[in-house]
Amino acid sequence: MKSIKTKGVIRMKTFKINDKCIGCMACARVAENNFEIIDKKAVVMKQPENEEELEKSIHAMKTCPTDAIEKIKVELIVAESNVRETMERYPFLKSDLIELSNKFKTMQKPLMWNSVARFATFNDAAKMTGVSICEILHFINKKLGLENELMEVFPQCIKEIKSEISVEKDVYWEEDNLFVVENQDDLEVAIGKINSLKDGESLTVESSIEITPLTRFVDENGFEYSKEHIGLNKSKLFIHKKIDVKELDVRNMKKDPFDIIINEAYNAKAGESFVLIQTFRPMPLINMLSSMGFEHEVEKEEPTEVRIKFTKVEEEEKAKDAGDKPSLVIQSATPVGYPIIMRLLQSERLKEAINIKELKIWEETEKHLGWIVNGKADISFSAVITASKFKNSPVKMPAVFIWDNFTLLSRDANVKSLGDLKGKEIHVPLFEDAPPAKITRYLIESKGLDYKEFKLKFGNPFGRPEQIMADFIMGKADNVLLREPEASFAIEAIKKQDKEYSEIDYGELWNDANPGFGIFPNAGVIVKEELYVKYPEVMKIFEEELKASIDWVNENKKEAAKLSFDMMRNSIENVEAFINRATFEFVSGDALVNKVEEFYTILKENEILNIDIDDDLMKIFKS
Repeated sequence: MKSIKTKGVIRMKTFKINDKCIGCMACARVAENNFEIIDKKAVVMKQPENEEELEKSIHAMKTCPTDAIEKIKVELIVAESNVRETMERYPFLKSDLIELSNKFKTMQKPLMWNSVARFATFNDAAKMTGVSICEILHFINKKLGLENELMEVFPQCIKEIKSEISVEKDVYWEEDNLFVVENQDDLEVAIGKINSLKDGESLTVESSIEITPLTRFVDENGFEYSKEHIGLNKSKLFIHKKIDVKELDVRNMKKDPFDIIINEAYNAKAGESFVLIQTFRPMPLINMLSSMGFEHEVEKEEPTEVRIKFTKVEEEEKAKDAGDKPSLVIQSATPVGYPIIMRLLQSERLKEAINIKELKIWEETEKHLGWIVNGKADISFSAVITASKFKNSPVKMPAVFIWDNFTLLSRDANVKSLGDLKGKEIHVPLFEDAPPAKITRYLIESKGLDYKEFKLKFGNPFGRPEQIMADFIMGKADNVLLREPEASFAIEAIKKQDKEYSEIDYGELWNDANPGFGIFPNAGVIVKEELYVKYPEVMKIFEEELKASIDWVNENKKEAAKLSFDMMRNSIENVEAFINRATFEFVSGDALVNKVEEFYTILKENEILNIDIDDDLMKIFKS
């Protein structure tokens, strides 16, 4: 029988029955030594062991009217083959191996199957069962029809491969928790004891039988351990379950890691720790976590790796007070508000009033809508246009604090007006029916231009501001519509390249189309209506602290940049440039209602929004 040798492993073709079998008996008639009909289904009783049986089995496969016989490749089983993987691939071996040694039955018990068998090789099994490795391999490979192939590769088939396990650590302790293993049943008990170890607990296993699979199990599951030979065929395994400290490696993270870090911090209990791995020492984050009751320790500081361990040391009094405060989920759909959010999170007054259960920062803006609709988010930093979708929903937008915000940038310094962009590609966020594209069309037509002469380009399925910014900086896109902060970041990057550019401000275009309108509302905060019913004093504090944070950012732009630059994944200088360009102004009450109503009316008249502007809609903006 011809065999195929690939990368040191012997493979050959063999047969199996699929679920198409109708029990017609054709295969059993053609290859009676290899196929039988049991319970009206064909069964492979034995793989072909010679040329004649192979020829008849192939004939049976071709004769089968339903193509129920398949050829499969069988891998030669050698000393270093894994016990569990082999049994799972060839299930009939589970019962067959018990014929060879009843100790294989112990290995198939659930606890042993999910631990020792996962890591045991047949070399290990030979030592554990007392059956020679040669006898085991000949037994198995004969069942698979590979006995001749096994002979061809002898003695490599019984060669031991050096175990790929971690370097042992020198861990020793008083043996007050000692367990002696004398047989396989004891080994099963040892596995149970290891699995039940709690953080910081230890166990010493003294064994007179082979425990290499146990060592692999301990290594694979992250225990600290060391092994010591104490006599002929006798060894000790010292096992320690280390206190698990979660590591957050954010160095190569493409999305903003801030919400991941904050979620870890807010979920930490007193005494719990986590390690942050960054390329620099993030002082704003350290300061913020310090104010949240965390101590920090710089474990390592190198040019490409800074490891900081944060440990929660919350005072008992504060923990007791937590029960009376509402626990809120806060989310942000736009990075333009990051400096304000960072300052708001530092408010001692707000910390005393609420618990932040979760803080979610979205990379994909549209995903935050589901959290509002499903009531998962209590407070959402979101767009004013988005708020129009929640008419008759139990939410409010009591304040708007981000205004204008969109800019059209061109790498052509000669572009001074929209008319200069006729026939040129303009990369626009989101998709064709989204507000940025519709407002662009409105502004083009407000200048008396034909919208069809402009080429707006969108991403698939969405144009992401971060990608549009990157394409502009790298010269892949010459004309782009960007929101803040991406617009400021792009401008700063172009300046550093010493390249010329031009800028068309959408706020100015808007006021050209609507004289005297002033700045137009861009984003604010959406809040569950029930919070105003259940916690009116708390929401008053929230609004006051939000306004105070906005005022602080406007008055302390450099400090605000230092506070938020690592969250925004940009330099302090670039973030400060963005803050200088952005318009942050807290507006609420009647002034907000009047401004939003005027804004929505223009959008409706120009078919940008399809909404009825009535009291049910405008009550969203009344706190």
